[in-house]
Amino acid sequence: MRAKIGWLGAGAVLVIGGIVGWQSPQVRGWVQAQVGTAQSETPAAGQGRGGARPPQPVFASAAEQGPQPVEITAIGSVQATEVVGVKARIDGIILDVHITDGQEVKEGDLLFTLDSRSIEAQLRQAEANLQRDQALSTNAKRTLDRQTALVASNIASQSALDTARTAATTADQSIKASQAQIEALRVSLGYTKITAPISGRAGEIKLTKGNLVKANDTNSLVTIRKLRPINVLFSVPQKHFSELRDAMKTGKVAVTAQIPDRPELTVTGEVTFYDNTIDQTTGTFQAKATFVNQDSALWPGMFAPLVVRLGVEANAISVPTAAIQTGQQGQFVYIVAPAEGAPEAKQAELRPITVARTVGARSVIAKGLKPGEIVVTDGQLRLTNGTRVEIRDPNATAPRGNRPSGGQAPAAQSGAATTAQQPPARS
Repeated sequence: MRAKIGWLGAGAVLVIGGIVGWQSPQVRGWVQAQVGTAQSETPAAGQGRGGARPPQPVFASAAEQGPQPVEITAIGSVQATEVVGVKARIDGIILDVHITDGQEVKEGDLLFTLDSRSIEAQLRQAEANLQRDQALSTNAKRTLDRQTALVASNIASQSALDTARTAATTADQSIKASQAQIEALRVSLGYTKITAPISGRAGEIKLTKGNLVKANDTNSLVTIRKLRPINVLFSVPQKHFSELRDAMKTGKVAVTAQIPDRPELTVTGEVTFYDNTIDQTTGTFQAKATFVNQDSALWPGMFAPLVVRLGVEANAISVPTAAIQTGQQGQFVYIVAPAEGAPEAKQAELRPITVARTVGARSVIAKGLKPGEIVVTDGQLRLTNGTRVEIRDPNATAPRGNRPSGGQAPAAQSGAATTAQQPPARS
């Protein structure tokens, strides 16, 4: 109860002090001066929130008409021109490995040597059988000659002559069979020397010296990939099918690939193939570009950005890509047009457009703009259709965010210190 009475007493003292203070001419004059200052700083009618908004600062650029390349951009998958998994053609033990992991090999280089003793023994046996068959054939021919003379003298029967003739023919065919067996064994003997079928770079060696290999193994001894030249496969939207096909009919279609781990480096090749069907699920078709790749900058398995140049459009209308905006109704730009009722004032007008393609930092407009029209390239976030605008110098700070139109931050935002005036002391 005492605390409550104390608070009420303090409030009464403050009210009485205020009334007494107001009776002081010095205090009353200071308050009137502060009120007048605040009223002078209040925006007049027609300004600020209650009137016309100041023009919004923007950067702008003119729509240009001129030659622009017709290009297709894609992400390609690098693949070796030729890939061979080296396997054994016969069963055997690896006696020696003549290459190392990752070695560059040429076609015909010796890679592996297999144990050949068993095949060599079979070959010697086949050669002996051939000599035996040749001897039997010689004897059969002599017998045939004797029987022929005896039949002519009516001493031997015709049946004996036929038997001799059959024996001679059989001996000749046995010689041919032995010769074929020898050739087959020599081929198998050649399989004990495994050589490189193509030139390229060897991968990891899967089996080393002393391992048993079989002719029906599913795993390769080593895989060789040809890196020079090299291919890059990429997908192209079907809307570019006719353009690519017509360009390849008239000449070579150049392709530029960017090296993923070295963005400053690009290599040039040409389109060598496009598929004979369009994938209905994706609406794209496969194409292939071939690069010389002399320095092996492209490597199998890479994903490389590609630019396919199909030609040049002589009178294309283009604007900076930064001017393109996307809304619910599609793509649009803000153009700078004269404002009504003020010959020097400018306003922003929303213009729907159709973008044909993007080339570097510029977009080619297929529909919606005319050459020379001014489009806003920066500051679109504060614009609506009909907003007054002021084109700024491109060298000035970008008018993004919620900065005031004057280009300077308020004193409170810029860090400027403000000091409130104190009322004069009572005398």
